[in-house]
Amino acid sequence: MRKFICISVALIMLVSVLSSCSKGSLSVLSSVDEDGNFVYSITRGKDGVDEAEITSKKIRTKVKENFGCNISIFLDSAREDFDGNYEILVGDTDREESFEAKNRLTNNRENSINDFIVAVINDKIVIQSESPHMLETAGDWFIHNFCGSLDDWSKLKKGYQFIYEHKNDVTSATNFVDGKNLGTFDLVLPAKCSYLVGMYGEKIKDFYKQYAFMLDNIEDIDEKQTNEIIIGDTTREESKAVKVDGDNYVIKVVNGNVVIKGGNDLATWRGAKAFLDEISKLNEGVGINWPEGYEICGRYDAKEKGAYTLNWNDEFEGNSIDFNKWGEYAGMAKETEKSSLGGLKCWQTPYGETPYPQPEKLKKLIYASGGNLHIGTQRVNDIDFVGGQISTDYTMIFRYGILEIKSKLPPEPCSLGYWINQFSFSKANYGFTRRFGGLEQARICNAGVDIIENFGSSNSFNANIHCRWTNNNTDANKTFSGHYSLDGGQYATKGNSRKKIYNQTRYGGDLSTDYHYYGMYWTDETMKFIFDGKAFFEYRFDEEPMGFAPFQLMSHFITECQMGDISYGKIYNTETDGDYYEHIIDYVRIYQNDEVCSQLITAWPQKEESGEVKVYYPEHPVSLYDE
Repeated sequence: MRKFICISVALIMLVSVLSSCSKGSLSVLSSVDEDGNFVYSITRGKDGVDEAEITSKKIRTKVKENFGCNISIFLDSAREDFDGNYEILVGDTDREESFEAKNRLTNNRENSINDFIVAVINDKIVIQSESPHMLETAGDWFIHNFCGSLDDWSKLKKGYQFIYEHKNDVTSATNFVDGKNLGTFDLVLPAKCSYLVGMYGEKIKDFYKQYAFMLDNIEDIDEKQTNEIIIGDTTREESKAVKVDGDNYVIKVVNGNVVIKGGNDLATWRGAKAFLDEISKLNEGVGINWPEGYEICGRYDAKEKGAYTLNWNDEFEGNSIDFNKWGEYAGMAKETEKSSLGGLKCWQTPYGETPYPQPEKLKKLIYASGGNLHIGTQRVNDIDFVGGQISTDYTMIFRYGILEIKSKLPPEPCSLGYWINQFSFSKANYGFTRRFGGLEQARICNAGVDIIENFGSSNSFNANIHCRWTNNNTDANKTFSGHYSLDGGQYATKGNSRKKIYNQTRYGGDLSTDYHYYGMYWTDETMKFIFDGKAFFEYRFDEEPMGFAPFQLMSHFITECQMGDISYGKIYNTETDGDYYEHIIDYVRIYQNDEVCSQLITAWPQKEESGEVKVYYPEHPVSLYDE
């Protein structure tokens, strides 16, 4: 889309200045002070998007090169505005002129998502757009027209204004619902929901971007908007008015709004897919025109091509742990280390095994009760701590799909993680290989994927990906190893941050006071990390630093609850922190479909020597590599 827009803009660059509206005849200032600084400085927002920073630096470079002077870049928070403060404002800033320019742009026409404005307002030159992806294009246009020379700069007159209107030539058809253009609707999701419900909110929004409409995403706790596309079981009255159960779904126009609702999460997913299929006919020049009361009914079918199915889950409805699904994580039950108080820190397995020298003093840290899995951590005495840890290491491995956990995190200062480990297995480890189908999965590199790590916080958590490799050089008789992760860099930026901060003001409580949905969406192209049905971070495998290869290996799931670690999470406070806390899981589910090379294999309980192996996609390989 951006390349197409850039080409379109390039075609109008040469004539744009002549066709723009100039309310005055006086050129803007172009003086240079005795220190060689240009009269204008560049200002971007403290909380601005990455495109604002990139555009600001581009303008600075061209002014220095072509005007032979210096020009400064400031954050809007670095200095207060004043009369005679000549600035080039890039994107959203706290200056009134930035707000004014955006209002002019959005009021110019209904679908302005791919438009931009360059305007001289008071003592500011404003470069503004409604969407970040157009801001860099707007900056390129500004540079091309006004930064080539001081003669070009003189074309900027007081009162100058140019609005670029992106021409969308895909189709002249329109989708209407109750006489309203569907592209002007808002998307509404439950404040907390499965990603099966939230997934098509993203897809519908992406669909309309190509038609220059930006559908706002809101939640059912937000104020009611004029026209809405309401997905899932929300608190909206229109949603409550639609009754549906089981695998059935309904798409219905209620009070001028579109309601998409299923009897369960998979049915809602199928209904939202059906809705996108309907509105996507616009690509063929066919628009919908649904009146009030219009209704489509359908049914989720697990056998349908591309349908998601629930392939592995535990709802913890009994009063005992299902050891067909769970066991200990590798050799962690034997590991010990020093605690933050100078004593011992170690683990208890779901079998109750522990290296702690006085196990009789321990509670049962991992147990099922009341429809939940409880994983506890205990301060045993003044200096010793024991945590609980559980895994599918020997019972289930998978590749691709939606992994979803509904849970309450433990209170502070407890640390918790949901993570998957990828690994190689070969004939050298015959027992393990036999357990999962007898096929090899050899690879010199693998990954550990942190779906969440809370580092002792009950108000925030991080996602991360770690890539580790070992390469045996037999000629040199040496072993080389290394490690990458997503710490820092572009993955810490606001636009695609791997850190999620829970908004206590908006939602109330913290992550330990109520259940939330945590998870990941994994395909052969991407990993998205999910909170309450919405993606908060995405890593695409064609991006650096790690590339594609490690992320197709079979993986197992691990989680735990701990405190008292000497270097991980919050330091235990003997004055304020308690002696026992729990992490509570309502369910763990893995949904998969056959559109990518998904795989899931279950084996017999960890403590048993043999049993039945089940391969969920026998037509798909276990290993995607030959080497």
